[in-house]
Amino acid sequence: MSPAAIVILYPLHGVAILLLCRSRFDKKKTWLVCIVAAVLQIVVALGLYGVVQGKRWIYGVFSITFLILMAEVFYLSVENFPKTMFLAMTYTQAFLIAAFFGGLLSNWMFGGSIKAASCIRTIFHATGLTAYGLVFKKKFEEVRNDVITGWWPMCFLSLIYTIYVIYLTLTTQAEYFQNADVVSFALLLVAVIMGYGVIFHTVHYMREAALNSQIEQHQNILLKKLEIMEDSEEAARRLRHDFRHHIRNITEYARKGETRELLQYLGEYSGEIEKTARQRICANPVIDNVLTVYVNQACKEGIQVDFDISTDKDGGIGAVDMVAILANLMENAIHGCHESGKEHKTIRVQMGTKAGKLFIVVENTCKEEILFKDGLPDRSRLRQRKGIGISSIMKSVEKYGGDVDFRSENGKFISRIIVSG
Repeated sequence: MSPAAIVILYPLHGVAILLLCRSRFDKKKTWLVCIVAAVLQIVVALGLYGVVQGKRWIYGVFSITFLILMAEVFYLSVENFPKTMFLAMTYTQAFLIAAFFGGLLSNWMFGGSIKAASCIRTIFHATGLTAYGLVFKKKFEEVRNDVITGWWPMCFLSLIYTIYVIYLTLTTQAEYFQNADVVSFALLLVAVIMGYGVIFHTVHYMREAALNSQIEQHQNILLKKLEIMEDSEEAARRLRHDFRHHIRNITEYARKGETRELLQYLGEYSGEIEKTARQRICANPVIDNVLTVYVNQACKEGIQVDFDISTDKDGGIGAVDMVAILANLMENAIHGCHESGKEHKTIRVQMGTKAGKLFIVVENTCKEEILFKDGLPDRSRLRQRKGIGISSIMKSVEKYGGDVDFRSENGKFISRIIVSG
């Protein structure tokens, strides 16, 4: 590989990381990390270029720069280990396959020229990244948003494929593609294509299952809301049925001039009517439905619920995702109140818009000590609930480029969500 090809190659790896990796940092720091990693890889490759040649250079440069690439990916990625590893291994395979075909075409068409092999590989590499960014990235982002769990089997399969692709590509490249085992590589390529066909079929199934689960949750909310409305309607029918009796009683108080008793009776009757009145928490029907259902549940279980809702907007969030976020926040809050073991239990919900962003804050009574891991409640400590809904909340918020923050202080568990409108 020529020095010019080296200088081009590693910035392309940096571009790939920017396209594939969901960074835990802002754009400025992410770009800085990618630039530093690319420069470090170039320095290593050029430094070894003047010291060793042939097979030792190929194996040495690949090993060191590959480790730098993996360190870069895992340092930047905000996603879990198996998903990050799957993405890294898939990209590595794609790049090495492009390198293999670049070497073969150079050998067949340009007499095995190293410069020609580097040029062809660079064209394949840049074209692949461009195609991903323009055509496939949006679709793949949807898959990443919808599928949170189940990445370990795909991670292991992609790792096995990567090891074999590395072996075939490097051993062939070390011989300048003179004795390339095209048959073995073709069989491997077929196996990779079939394997990834199974992987993406599985991902599609997982995505459908996750979406169906959210839709089912939405349906359950609507059914519970219908039950509440039916109970209110039944109470209203009872009051209407007894209305004539109330009129007779009121008339009798008035006839006897018993003003104090009449006012007391009217107060009690007014209270009964208030109980049957439909109280809207928010003008947004989706938000109102979810909060009404869980307020009703909390009140039945002796939990005081307070609201500060200053918006009727959904922040551009789809109905299914809004249900997933709010329902899981409220369900976790109710469970947290129960697990606290405290006599006085409260939940406070705040929603509003600020600087064009929707914010949701749910604060509930909780036990004094809650352990966190990577900024999330430690699921290993939540055996009874298994971290109800945390992954669903994270998935829905990530879909809209939002932020989630969980913390515990002074016997209160606080969940904060901000989503760009």
